[in-house]
Amino acid sequence: MALTSPGVEVSVIDESFYVPADAGSVPLLIVASSQDKSNGAGTGTAAGTQTANANTVYLISSQRELTETFGDPKFYTDASGNALNGYELNEYGLQAAYSYLGIANRAFVLRANVDMSELAGSASAPSSDPSDGTYWFDLATSKFGLFEWSATNQTFTNKSPILITSTTDLVGGATTGIPKTNIGSIGDYAINTTHVTNKIYFKNDSNAWVHLGSTSWHTSHATITGTVSGTGNILTNGHAITINGTTVTLSGTTLTALKTSINNANIPGVTADVDSVTGFLEIYSNGFSRSAGSVDGKIILANSSGTILTDAGLTAGTYAAPQFYQAAHTARPEWKSGDSVPRPNGSVWFKTTTPNSGADITVKLYSASSSSFSTVDSPLYANNHTAIFNLDGINGGTSIATGTLYTQFNVTEESIGANIIDSTPNLGDFQIFRYEGGETVITSNTTNPSFVNNETFTMQESLKAQAALDSARTVTVVSQDGSTSADADDFVAAISAAGFTNIEAEVITSGEKKGAISIKHKLGGEIRFNDGATAANPLATNGTPLADAGFGSANAHSYGTYTANSTTLVDNLYDAPAADTADSTTANETVASNFKRLSYTASLSAPTNEPADGTLWYNTNLEADIMVHNGTTFKGYKEVYANTDPNGPQFSATKPTTQSDGTALVDEDLWIDTSDLENYPKLYRWDTSLTDGADFVLVDNTDQTTEDGIVFADARWHTRAEHQADGNTGAGTGSSIKDLLSDSHLDPDAPNPASYPKSILLFNTRRSGYNVKCYKNNYITTTAYPGSGSSGKGNTRFSNESVAQYYPDRWVTQNANNDDGSGTFGRKAVRKVVVAQLKSEIDTNQAIREDQRGFNVIACPGYPEVISNMVNLNTDRNNTAFVIGDTPFRLEGTSTAISNWANNTAGAADNGEDGLVTSSDYLGTFYPSGRTTDNGGKNIVVPPSHMMLRVFANNDNVAFPWFAPAGTRRGVVDNATAVGYVDGASGEFETISVTESIRDTMFGVNVNPITFFSGSGIVNFGNKTATSSSSALDRINVSRLAVYLRTQLNQIAKPFIFEPNDSLTRNEIKQAVESFLLELVGQRALFDFLVVCDETNNTATRIDRNELYVDIAIEPVKSVEFIFIPLRIKNTGEIANLGN
Repeated sequence: MALTSPGVEVSVIDESFYVPADAGSVPLLIVASSQDKSNGAGTGTAAGTQTANANTVYLISSQRELTETFGDPKFYTDASGNALNGYELNEYGLQAAYSYLGIANRAFVLRANVDMSELAGSASAPSSDPSDGTYWFDLATSKFGLFEWSATNQTFTNKSPILITSTTDLVGGATTGIPKTNIGSIGDYAINTTHVTNKIYFKNDSNAWVHLGSTSWHTSHATITGTVSGTGNILTNGHAITINGTTVTLSGTTLTALKTSINNANIPGVTADVDSVTGFLEIYSNGFSRSAGSVDGKIILANSSGTILTDAGLTAGTYAAPQFYQAAHTARPEWKSGDSVPRPNGSVWFKTTTPNSGADITVKLYSASSSSFSTVDSPLYANNHTAIFNLDGINGGTSIATGTLYTQFNVTEESIGANIIDSTPNLGDFQIFRYEGGETVITSNTTNPSFVNNETFTMQESLKAQAALDSARTVTVVSQDGSTSADADDFVAAISAAGFTNIEAEVITSGEKKGAISIKHKLGGEIRFNDGATAANPLATNGTPLADAGFGSANAHSYGTYTANSTTLVDNLYDAPAADTADSTTANETVASNFKRLSYTASLSAPTNEPADGTLWYNTNLEADIMVHNGTTFKGYKEVYANTDPNGPQFSATKPTTQSDGTALVDEDLWIDTSDLENYPKLYRWDTSLTDGADFVLVDNTDQTTEDGIVFADARWHTRAEHQADGNTGAGTGSSIKDLLSDSHLDPDAPNPASYPKSILLFNTRRSGYNVKCYKNNYITTTAYPGSGSSGKGNTRFSNESVAQYYPDRWVTQNANNDDGSGTFGRKAVRKVVVAQLKSEIDTNQAIREDQRGFNVIACPGYPEVISNMVNLNTDRNNTAFVIGDTPFRLEGTSTAISNWANNTAGAADNGEDGLVTSSDYLGTFYPSGRTTDNGGKNIVVPPSHMMLRVFANNDNVAFPWFAPAGTRRGVVDNATAVGYVDGASGEFETISVTESIRDTMFGVNVNPITFFSGSGIVNFGNKTATSSSSALDRINVSRLAVYLRTQLNQIAKPFIFEPNDSLTRNEIKQAVESFLLELVGQRALFDFLVVCDETNNTATRIDRNELYVDIAIEPVKSVEFIFIPLRIKNTGEIANLGN
């Protein structure tokens, strides 16, 4: 500020511009790793590996910070602990960063957004953890308590049922629930676990599955069996017997004639047959036979006239039908020959308690906090009120915890008892229920109902300390004001007047249900209702007050089901089971209960959720779904070539001589050679028309246009029969390769058949294995493929049908095909996925293009495929960094192999294992790979950049970037113990010595050798850039000098921006540049230089454009690479005389 009175003012003007010292090598490392790794200390998740932090550039200053941010570098081993050399999922970049930070303290690290752990490979599709609270009916550990009775041996045999877990094993899918006949053998039992009622089936002598306990099951076991067989005339025409009081007169002389006579007699519940194997006469009761006038399931057999009984080997007496009996282990059925009611072979005891191999339904509950399942008891009881009594007999339900489970057997509540058979015999099924807790409350959706005066209904309630429901009580709705109609208050008053112990009712007085009726069981027990009935006459139809109140069958959930958030159905109200006669003869219509059907997954292994959208899966199965064009569309292979191998393509390391079933090979049989997985799939077709005789002919994988070619694309996941979701979500389970052979279904994203010729093959990459797939949510929907038929599109690849019923999700092949159209498989598929993400990261990340990221070296260890992307990034940054490029792990150490790769003789379209495409003055490539140890001390193979990053750092620590990072002084590799390559066939690391002849070749193709010199160790012995021209920039030291100059000159010039464009400014900037360059002369970077910044290069026109030019010419110091020492041999004394 200005002085206004005498004094002194001191001001400071900063004109001390200088160029800050360079930080030496500061690399940007682009890496790939597993996701959500543990940090180095093992105390949490490494932040840099979280999805939210992918694409974030981290400045790392130490090895400890690296492992805390990205976890320890992971290198994979085989089952024997041997290193997987050159494995695509090894974390080469992190290991290189860790090694580099051992001698440096600055490195930028960028992790690409790809989860390497997802690509580890598995034969089964991945999934995600179950949701918290998921229930699992564990079929593997459950026991089902089925004991079959042998009257012959007087013993029980425990039967293990076949567990049906897929609707594809059912006749008509989920419609009937009956197992297909190809499932199981005669005499087997099966449980359909795909439905909540878990029906139990038996396979009878007719190879038919019958529901256990049904009439069909009863007639699958003979009640009476003769002991005489024969097809001749062994009986006498006109003789007679009596069955349940009905006389049967024989018309004929054979057992078959007797069978016919019995059946023609139409005896209730009785039929007869002749066993096709033994020839014995068999008489059956279907469970409804009547020996004493009413249904008792028995047959009384007596002789009427003649000798039929003796001739047929029958014995007069009373016989009981087979019984399906459900009871605890303590209530053994009395079926022995000396018991009161002996039972025939095939009777079944369903033991409902766990001791002695009884039923034990194992249900488990998933906890997200512990990431595990825990077992929840689910004992078996006959019905809800019996369950309440057994679970809380003293309190009647108030002490039952929410979430308590029980399993109801005989879900339709048919007749229950040891020796009771009536019109509703017990059926084999069971269902799991969950207790919801609190009072049992039902609230109607009907507001302000009205009723006819004196209408009735009955109610039954569960009581404390009582297994059976209380007796039915009549509720009579009477108008309290004497009118002919009653209202909600009258309904409530009628319930109160009926004298129930635990039931209360009220009219809702507020809210959206104001005026509706609510009924509750105070203990959380059960109520059963019968509309229009009275206690004296349960079949009466005295009005419909329950239906009028909104508690009728139309308002109830079907028993054993539940519809959430329904506007018409009442919560906790259910239709009564079909035959609820366990405790009375009342035909109850509805049930109020706190037990709700349990929603669970029934499976042999723990359930999981669908994979998250974007989940990757490396499918390691060697299997292939190959289709063929029939001239119109792509078809299943056997639909076109019916006689080819029944199991599809054969996979073997040697040429097959027959089909997989041993039959002769036929034209078009397929073989995939597994001896060369590096070049999978080597596919051959059998051809008998060859001049030299029948043989397998190799299919050209690069031919996508002729009839002999093949297309690689996603085509389908399911067969026609299995493509519909039936209400399920996700992608479903892929159909078997064998089923696909004879099926023509195509997904709507399949290739357009119109674009391809007849006979061309289609390798369906979606269902085939050995490639990488990505899970896509809602991939096939009516939004993506709307309409159907002629009026719309729908699935245009398959009859234009609607996709509305399709599974919506799909596995979509993630690894792109090769540039020649051939498919990518195996490790190359995995690599392609990782490389694609790395390329995307380098090309799109803006943070690494910002000036404040001050790195001067770029590397992506292990991935030569991204060289061009790194070079383009460097170009975007005005070539202010040097790119260290790798050579492939599997590049053999021969002059030919190295030369072919560097010269791209294979014609590769991009950098990679086949060739080097990119050239740049700011790129150096190095060979070969090295061997070192990981952080755990195991031997690992690392790429050349792993070694060179540390060589660059050492060089810059002892010298300057413009010194060649090569030779025995500054090129020593101190983080590897050997160099070599990975053998492509064996996977072994082959140690090599890069001999002078090979180095000569490498020098000619601009690849820098890393070799071993005795006495010096491993040394980088090259200084060439991968440039396409001959100039000073064809050497790394000069290229890095140019990088350094760009960076430093930028910093020198930046303070002069917006300064006046006059001679003073020009002189200042010239002086600053000359001072800087003069220092470089002293540091052996330059021989000489010239700086021009005056009116000669800053013309008036340039000044008017606000431009200032500083023209600089430099003569960079070159490195010594060729030393010539001529040695002359002289005679004695000649050298001394040379100076005379």
